Amino acid sequence: MSTHVRTANASSTALPAVGAAPLLELKRISKRFPGVLALDRVSLELRPGEVHVLFGENGAGKSTLISLIAGVYEPSSGELLFRGQPLELHSVHQARSLGISAVFQEFSLVGQLTVEQNLFLGAEHVSHGLLDRKALHSEAKRILDKLGFPLKPGQKVAYLSRAQQQMVEIAKGFRSDLSVLILDEPTASLTDRETKRLFELVEQAKSSGVGIIYITHRMSEIRRIADRITVLRDGKYIDTVAAKSVNESELVNLMTGRVIDQIFPQINTIPHSG
Repeated sequence: MSTHVRTANASSTALPAVGAAPLLELKRISKRFPGVLALDRVSLELRPGEVHVLFGENGAGKSTLISLIAGVYEPSSGELLFRGQPLELHSVHQARSLGISAVFQEFSLVGQLTVEQNLFLGAEHVSHGLLDRKALHSEAKRILDKLGFPLKPGQKVAYLSRAQQQMVEIAKGFRSDLSVLILDEPTASLTDRETKRLFELVEQAKSSGVGIIYITHRMSEIRRIADRITVLRDGKYIDTVAAKSVNESELVNLMTGRVIDQIFPQINTIPHSG
């Protein structure tokens, strides 16, 4: 299994984000849970070779939206298009087979298994009906070396630090050919050095035509890697803006529906004398 990303066309030159045909489209997607409308007719367009940030407060619908794209949930209504064709996703495995891979904020690692076992959990190397442990180990080592992560394939995940476990999750996302990569607050546990390496991997994926959906609340990350930003509020689509054309106060206004001065009002104090 290759860790090379899949380009959006046969050319070795990446498609530019601007003007490119959409890689993924969500049209008026709604998702209902018992007693809750988590998403209300949300539309989103992901272009090849772009980092598209999802921005919103907790409860805005970001996690539900990426779970739909990753095959965890099925929409209650609306349409999903992949490379211009209607798509119904019924499982994470099906999404991964199309190159749609998600790295969620909540880890899905099994602590008693090793790094290499977690990397290929559900997609194990098999030879003549038996687990090919040698191939599993060598492929895991190749992936970790390629990504530049200082992890040993045979390490048990339970003994890894939070940052190391985050690297295992990220490595899972990069383990196969990619067309869409979803990253949910991926730097929360990483050091500055590890974050820098992640951003290098994101740039490599972009250059190969991969569309990247990225969730973060950190303005420094948005300024550094975002091409476009879609804002959600209370499960509804608010706006999509170019990252270069919007400032922090404008994003906060879109996210909350209030101007930043209303959220953090200026308090006039009376100097104390004597």
